[in-house]
Amino acid sequence: MECSFSEFSYGYAAIREAESELAQVYRSRGAPILPSLVAEEQLGWDAQIPFVEYALFLQFKRAQYVSRRHPASPTWPHVGGPHYRFAIDTDGHQHRALLYLEQRLRTGVEIGEVFYAAPKFHEDRQFDACYSTGEVLDRSSLVSPSEFRGDSGVHHFVTDLNGNSQILSTPRAPQRRVSWEGLVAMAQEHAVAATEGRPRRRMSVGVLEEELMVSAEMLGRGSDRAIDVPPIRRIQRLAALLDCGLVLLLRSPE
Repeated sequence: MECSFSEFSYGYAAIREAESELAQVYRSRGAPILPSLVAEEQLGWDAQIPFVEYALFLQFKRAQYVSRRHPASPTWPHVGGPHYRFAIDTDGHQHRALLYLEQRLRTGVEIGEVFYAAPKFHEDRQFDACYSTGEVLDRSSLVSPSEFRGDSGVHHFVTDLNGNSQILSTPRAPQRRVSWEGLVAMAQEHAVAATEGRPRRRMSVGVLEEELMVSAEMLGRGSDRAIDVPPIRRIQRLAALLDCGLVLLLRSPE
């Protein structure tokens, strides 16, 4: 079942919300940039929301709602319940352009984030409620283009009604779970650290693992996150993939 609202309406609501919330953290650098259809094909993104020393790039997707009325859906057997899905053609120029942009952002050539964004609601009344309460992005899937790295062809990103996500056709969980609330909180933390002229908060085990996974992906040495393995052991494996030694000194709480 297709969304009852247009991709344009969803994109407008997402831009409005992102600009409003991030403007409380960063100083605006100008109006949001929405390229023409011709330019979008080359750039890969639908919207750029620019701030001083930061930019958010979004490619909007119109999600489909798969209910019990659609048991013949190719994604239904993998989820076994109602879910939202959107498709990505990893062989397309648009996706390759987003991958290139993400690499530039992660290596510090530019500062910002890039995501596919799709609603986890499909009815007008749900959209109206999220718009009225400022929860459009909170109720959206935000997915990094690199989540589809190594997959050739058309693949689906699916999210069930409990918020569990998979990348199909070969089922696997996304390596990075992104929420709008988490992104805004991280931006606020970095802004406070920069304003006060103090170093950022001590890196956590989770953040360290995430950074190592990004480095491994960029070198073509990526590895799936084995959630049944203790985090410290996963970090040691990632360090080995990167051919580097790693010593972790764990301190007991004071």
